[in-house]
Amino acid sequence: MTSITMPEALVPLTDAAGRFSMLAIDQRESLRTMIGAVTHDPVTDADLTDFKTRAAQALTPHASAVLLDRFQGLGAAAVRDPECAFILAADILHQEPGGPVTGASLDEDLTVDMIHAHGADALKMLVPWLPGERDAAIELAGRFMDLCTAAGLPGIVEGVVRPHDIASWTDVERNDALVEAAKDLATVRPSLYKAEVPSYGRGSSAELTTEATRISGQLDCPWVVLSSGVAPADFPAAVAACVEGGADGFLAGRAVWSDAISASDVDDFLVTESVRRLRVLSGAETS
Repeated sequence: MTSITMPEALVPLTDAAGRFSMLAIDQRESLRTMIGAVTHDPVTDADLTDFKTRAAQALTPHASAVLLDRFQGLGAAAVRDPECAFILAADILHQEPGGPVTGASLDEDLTVDMIHAHGADALKMLVPWLPGERDAAIELAGRFMDLCTAAGLPGIVEGVVRPHDIASWTDVERNDALVEAAKDLATVRPSLYKAEVPSYGRGSSAELTTEATRISGQLDCPWVVLSSGVAPADFPAAVAACVEGGADGFLAGRAVWSDAISASDVDDFLVTESVRRLRVLSGAETS
């Protein structure tokens, strides 16, 4: 665990052990693609809202906070467990139908009054980081943190490495980029930093811990890992290894609930297997 003192503003986002055990259900077009791949039917915004609401009802009693968007996620925010804090996504995600997120911009329509009306406890911004566009990433993260300051809320900066040629990168190259992204985005003084898991969770625990320690060395704030790109079976060990290297927990979505979409009984999967996964990640249950 990091030796950085937990800021008071972040305490509502932590669990009883003082760690972040947070759930992400703010996926938009990627969630539409996941559902459509199972149903083979057009997926409406109402379908996205329905899944997010069902997932929030099942899972937020076991999460310290839940990340949701204002487009299809406010219904889920309304039914979340009262002890589960609400993180509002402040990003507009750029992606082609069926493709990965390729960019993001600040939601310019999201006002301070709107943030307060939605009852958010914190805000989050996905910031794509490209080696040749580092200044743009810092500028975007800075404008987001200005919004957080205006709203009087903590800001979670999610640095993701998204160069066009990432498929050709080795794990070493990607891990170096994760460290550089953390170094750059730390300059805007986020309240909490959210990073991808080094090596996509592959490799030994010692190797993952070493890479996590490198990320920790760039930050003056607590940080957590996300689960995108990591196989659900690999994620618990990856979280443990990153915590050993200084991370303070997780803010995860797909590794917890994505398999529920293709389950024969979505709700049963959510309240059994997805809850089990979340409890294992938070340390409340052994695997």
